[in-house]
Amino acid sequence: MKYPFVFIILFTLISCGDDQDESGIVTPGEPSTSLVSGKNADLILLKPEESISEINWLQTGGETVDFLTPSSKVISFTIPAAGDYSFEVSYLSDGKSEVETIAFTAEKGSPKLVARLGHSVVEDAGVSLRAFTSNDIELDSISWQHLSGPEITFDDNNTNKEVAIFNSPKVFEDSIIEIEVSAEDSNGNKHTDVVSILVEDRPAIPANAYFDDDDPGSALANVYVYNSDSPYKDVLVHCVYSNQLSSSCDLGEMPILADENDGATPSIEQIMDRVVVSHDWMAENFKAYLEAFDSNNDFKNLLRATTAIVLSYDIRPSFYWAATGAIYLDPNNLWLTAVERDTINEAPDYRSDFGSELQFVMPWRYVKDNNYVTDSFPVSARADRVLTDIKYELADLLYHELAHANDYFPPAEWGTYSASTRFLDAALDKEQISDDLIVLFPLQSQEMKDLAAVRFLGKDANAIQKSYQPDDVSIFYKNDISNGFYNYTNEKEDLGILFESLMMSLRYGVQRDTAVTSDRDGGYVVSWGQRGRIAEPGVSERASYVTSRLLPEFDLTLIDTLPEPIPMTKGLDWWDNLAISSQGTAQLQSKTAKQSANRNQAIRAYQAHGKALPKH
Repeated sequence: MKYPFVFIILFTLISCGDDQDESGIVTPGEPSTSLVSGKNADLILLKPEESISEINWLQTGGETVDFLTPSSKVISFTIPAAGDYSFEVSYLSDGKSEVETIAFTAEKGSPKLVARLGHSVVEDAGVSLRAFTSNDIELDSISWQHLSGPEITFDDNNTNKEVAIFNSPKVFEDSIIEIEVSAEDSNGNKHTDVVSILVEDRPAIPANAYFDDDDPGSALANVYVYNSDSPYKDVLVHCVYSNQLSSSCDLGEMPILADENDGATPSIEQIMDRVVVSHDWMAENFKAYLEAFDSNNDFKNLLRATTAIVLSYDIRPSFYWAATGAIYLDPNNLWLTAVERDTINEAPDYRSDFGSELQFVMPWRYVKDNNYVTDSFPVSARADRVLTDIKYELADLLYHELAHANDYFPPAEWGTYSASTRFLDAALDKEQISDDLIVLFPLQSQEMKDLAAVRFLGKDANAIQKSYQPDDVSIFYKNDISNGFYNYTNEKEDLGILFESLMMSLRYGVQRDTAVTSDRDGGYVVSWGQRGRIAEPGVSERASYVTSRLLPEFDLTLIDTLPEPIPMTKGLDWWDNLAISSQGTAQLQSKTAKQSANRNQAIRAYQAHGKALPKH
């Protein structure tokens, strides 16, 4: 499609069986009666020949709808009920103030198939869409089809038919893509829905750009500084999340948080001045989390070593990067409502298939009172969460990623560099804490290091590694001084797992379970496992050493209060080894919950991520 002037476009379909679907395109002020409640509506501001800025969408009539991108060219929402709706959007077009209005009428509906979520993306970026269905829809019948706009190619490696994954095409001007999803119910009736994506033209990525891995879909999402009056509003995005960044910013331009208060604990307001987001809700939930769960100031103090916190729908998995000094958090750890979750990209962790030929799995989980500290929330259930539901999963993530930040830029080095020093140069100027860790307390098992390279780094497994059984791996692991499989990836992940495990135990009374089990198809039968391995002699000494240097304010005498490690029972499966302490009773809600929890823990093994540093 090509639109020579401004349109506000409303795309939706009615799904009532074969040959009864009707789509609507609404120009400003023109009503439509082709819409039904329960469907999603995509409102798109399109003016490809002009520069659009300072966008603000406002609902002016009808039952309140929930949209989370008022400053975007696209808003998408579920129509809550039959009735009349109206909206206006104000914006600057080449510096001139403009206002457009749109109205439509929705009839009552009960759709069995809904596609979410229409949104705006930049060219050459990763995109995911999901189909939500009623119980009588045959999931195997779900099919996605490109209807109009620039061509796309769906990811053939994606086996989940409910989700469509593709990379946005390169465009010369803002362009709209229409995608249809169809499925059949148990009676053979066909149902369809259409979702629209606006692809925005962007400057070409320079050959020496920091954020360019040479793979399709590497363009970064549109982000902005959450606090519009932040003292860093003019440089923050460029320095930490831009495809145009080709050299690390210097400490005068983008200083670490510690520089603001001479190393004292920063305020939450100062932290929020460093937050970059793709959606406001991410920052709002992050702020609420710090207010609710950082009474010991651990996260505030650990954030002193960072330049920024980036929260964007396309970040997966989370990571810290010494090229920018920022931490990048997957918002899957932050959402509280189903609508918020709709905005998150579902592209799978690229490491999820690594090591598939190995004959063992090493799951891990955090537990308290003989139960998981995090619950599983299937996307299809569209359930909401409360802030306490993310208390522990975000805590272990923050401890881990901020351990990396303070490893590269430890408290002992704050204030020792000039304002003209690039952050990357300062971070690499001296040996990191993790470098000293492997000299003073080296891991011994070469077999585990080699296996970690297969599982987490994608190295091909050799014949010997493919032959290892869980009992073999148990011997390699239990006699060493690590507290997790991921520790063996490199010294930096070793430090991160040690620190997060210690802090989760001493701050929250949450223990880390780790085990060697059979292959997933074998039922996760435990060969050897342990709860609270952080208290093992040798492991606790390593954790104490890194903690004293990462977070000097922490009272190290608390390490003496670590609970004794508890062994798991060999031969029982991973779930049946949940209730192994004398405190509390595991509540096994259902077989489905059991399978979901096990699957969730296997995925979490890949949560942390080390992004390669640039060469310049």
